[in-house]
Amino acid sequence: MTSMLLSTPVRIRPHGSDTIRDVTTLQDASEILIDWPQAKRGPFYQAAREKVEAALEDQTGIGEAQEAFFALCNHAGVLVR
Repeated sequence: MTSMLLSTPVRIRPHGSDTIRDVTTLQDASEILIDWPQAKRGPFYQAAREKVEAALEDQTGIGEAQEAFFALCNHAGVLVR
């Protein structure tokens, strides 16, 4: 697995946390997805998980993975602007 840099960091406040986290690599995004609450996993989560894992395995582009991860965080209300 590689830690490819995202084009821009994604700032989030993970579920149930007061801490803001800057997600700067695909590995960071993957770790967030692993810890994502089971009850909050749905189509946006599934799309982000598939894209991030595919990008880590060089099967898709990092941009697609970042877009899917951003969309998930925005949809879930954890994105910090």
